[in-house]
Amino acid sequence: MPKSLLRITTGPTFAAPRKCRKSTHFAVLGIALALAACVCRADEGARVTPTEVRASQALTQGWKFVQDDSLTDAAALAATGQNWQDVSLPHTWNAQDAASTNATVPYKRGLGWYRLEFDTPEAGARKWLEFGAASIVADVWLNGQKLGQHQGAFTAFRFDVTDKLAASGKNVLLVKVDNREAVTGKELTAIAPLGGDFNMSGGLYRDVKLVETAAPVHFDLGDMGGPGVYARTGAVTGSRATVDVRAKLKSDSTQDGDYLIRVSVLDASGQLAGSVQKTVTLKAGSNVEVAQEVAVDHAHLWQGVDDPYQYRLIAELVKSDGTTIDKVIQSFGIRQLRFDPNAGFFLNGKHMPLHGVDLHQDALGKGWAISTRDIDESLGLIKEMGANSVRLAHYPHSPYTLERASQLGLVVWAELPLVNQTSIPGCGGPVTDAFKANAKQQLQELIRQQYNRASVAMWSVGNETTLGCRTSTTGIDNVTPLLKALHALAKAEDSSRVTTYADLGQDVPYGHQFTSTGGITDIWAINRYYLWYYGSSAAEFGAHVDALHAKYPNQPIGISEYGAGSAVTQHSDNPLGGLTESNNTGQPVVYQPEEYASYVHEQIYGAIASRKYIWGSYVWNMFDFGSGTRNEGDVQGVNTKGLVTYDRKTKKDAFYFYKANLSSEPVTYITGRRYTNRAYATVDVKVYSNTDSVQLSLNGTTIGALTQDQCTMKVCVFRNVKLSPGANKLTASGNHGGRTVNDWVEWSLNTQGVRIAAGQYTTGFTSSTGALFGSDNFFVGGTAEWLVPKSGVALRSGVPIDRTAVSGTVDPQLFANVRRGRFSYDIPLDNGMYSVTLGFLEPGKATAVGGRVFSVDANGVTVLPDLDVLAAAGAYRTVITRTFPVTVTGGRLKLDFKPSVGEAVVSNISITKN
Repeated sequence: MPKSLLRITTGPTFAAPRKCRKSTHFAVLGIALALAACVCRADEGARVTPTEVRASQALTQGWKFVQDDSLTDAAALAATGQNWQDVSLPHTWNAQDAASTNATVPYKRGLGWYRLEFDTPEAGARKWLEFGAASIVADVWLNGQKLGQHQGAFTAFRFDVTDKLAASGKNVLLVKVDNREAVTGKELTAIAPLGGDFNMSGGLYRDVKLVETAAPVHFDLGDMGGPGVYARTGAVTGSRATVDVRAKLKSDSTQDGDYLIRVSVLDASGQLAGSVQKTVTLKAGSNVEVAQEVAVDHAHLWQGVDDPYQYRLIAELVKSDGTTIDKVIQSFGIRQLRFDPNAGFFLNGKHMPLHGVDLHQDALGKGWAISTRDIDESLGLIKEMGANSVRLAHYPHSPYTLERASQLGLVVWAELPLVNQTSIPGCGGPVTDAFKANAKQQLQELIRQQYNRASVAMWSVGNETTLGCRTSTTGIDNVTPLLKALHALAKAEDSSRVTTYADLGQDVPYGHQFTSTGGITDIWAINRYYLWYYGSSAAEFGAHVDALHAKYPNQPIGISEYGAGSAVTQHSDNPLGGLTESNNTGQPVVYQPEEYASYVHEQIYGAIASRKYIWGSYVWNMFDFGSGTRNEGDVQGVNTKGLVTYDRKTKKDAFYFYKANLSSEPVTYITGRRYTNRAYATVDVKVYSNTDSVQLSLNGTTIGALTQDQCTMKVCVFRNVKLSPGANKLTASGNHGGRTVNDWVEWSLNTQGVRIAAGQYTTGFTSSTGALFGSDNFFVGGTAEWLVPKSGVALRSGVPIDRTAVSGTVDPQLFANVRRGRFSYDIPLDNGMYSVTLGFLEPGKATAVGGRVFSVDANGVTVLPDLDVLAAAGAYRTVITRTFPVTVTGGRLKLDFKPSVGEAVVSNISITKN
């Protein structure tokens, strides 16, 4: 800065603070907190109190609103709002259509108009309108005068309205908010994010306020929505720490002046822990920045969830007569962060693997217009589960969210809303200058507005941006240059934190190869959906992560997303019985049984936990959330990968898997509790438990007990539990250091015999005769297959899909899948005589008569020799059935499917006792 604008002195212009007496004061930061503050008498120097100097008037009530795409600026300015809707903030016009579980039409994206009349406050030298957020682009007028435009849906922005307020009477504030989808790249909303698997609520969905400073000289309110005061931990040596503080000052005065900048750190009890001050001379109309260093003896560190201790950082601007004319008060945690490529994450020198979840900011029936109570509920569930970190995907969340995360000790991944695409169309050319400039603007706003939060550990410069740009297939890379520029900007804004990025699919051995993003940021993480969108085992996942770690040995690696869809009304007897239905591909129903999602989490988390070099992992997602591109599971317009349902009322089974592994609270939880009408009499009962031992009883009779040594990753499985006809009550009792933790479920068995839908992993299909079929179970070997693919590489291959309908049956659902290959079924049955019916069809269109021949043995005796399904049926995908008697003497029926030409197949199995 020019030397003529700033003069720093250490002379006697201002008295230094001396020893202080105690007094009780109150901080007015939304809640009243009694604090013992250090107060000095006039002859002892300056006063240090956590009380505000600025006045703030909430402008949340009395708004008029209309959603009207045809309304012009001129017509809106002339309107009185008489016929508009009465609303209060936060508000979005997408509270229902973008935030429901039965969204059958696209949610409304267009223009929303907000009008407010309010009085001019009498006090205050400078007055600013502050908007918490407006989605996506906002134009603002005050008393008919255009204040400006803000582009970006997630960050705060301010306008200086000192000279634009009415001297008397009412002020008229008009805001036009635009959340239209960008489809050509020429729209006003062609800014980040251009796409994403989430809904973009439109509206003023955070608060609006009028902020007044006491004097024309103040900490800079025009610094991209930031506080104007920025602090970071400088060093920690033994018990002593230093806090580096930068204060940005703005003089709107017409006169030069001398001022004191005093920065104080108060501990949690209100005692002064450290203070420093400088005197400056500000020229009229100047902007200056002053750096100071505060020493804190006996520093109490912010240690995450173990000890989320925070100080109160107070920056004061004081006139030469000792009057405090402006003050910024921020919570602040002293801590040091380190990421090691081989050992993971360290907080204040203590190794702490980050076990986190991803979080969107919407709620059922509210969209983005959520309250602080909604935020508390969401973060409370995250804390209950035992997570110690949260990724605030895929954009900046509210200041309240960041403050509460800091108070709870949750380590935060903060993210720029650069999602999926960097240009329209996806890889049609270079990133436009306007898009690049806006991405940089949003990154600077993110960093400055969240800079002082103890919880923030990293700045993410994007998520899955290679989705729309695959270098291997287009030869164009419009991603890497932008990511490098954003990384450099983030380091210039804040060198104390690392940058990161969430990669989509570098080196994934399925489908197209994506642009490489490793090595760009300080650390990185990967979104990998093994066992869901691709891959057949956790071992494949582990090998892939190991390969990336070896490829980038000096760049710490984390897992930013993994998971699976989960419907709480859909269930499985054996999650390995069929293929996942991960995509909504025009199918009338997409099945996502809760039990399969639990299996995915168990497998992938186990692979993550065994790799100590992984600095952190994040489950996608903590809650189901609105996504207009989705129609799957038992809901529409919702991404179902949450550990908790959209309404926050149902914690899915997988929630308790993590709670058992991450929480210090004793957990004993029987899974499959919502699968109440059981298809099979013999079941495996799975219990998530972190107790020393867990005992299971059925209808009051003890089944057995397992110690933790007999469980894997807190998963305790009681094999071959036999249910009784009618009602069954299962009770699990966990012993936790002498304390008993109980859980119970009630399941019913209302079917006789065994009916298996081969190749299907969802249970509960009922035939036209009323017979209940369970999912594929009791099999050994073979492969499950759809007749019509529903997800995976087959859909992405571009090969036309054969949708020939099944004929010859009134129950086509029972023939939608097959088990094929060489396989057998080992089915538990009471001894006795049974009738077995097998359902078949020929699944392969290219198969000729004689191209598939196999036999079926029952307990070693051939019952169906040399079966050629196509020859017997006479046509492709035409059903045939075969029935034969069997006698069970050893409590098991083994059916062996033995191919002689090609592979054996079966669609369903029905066993009834004679």
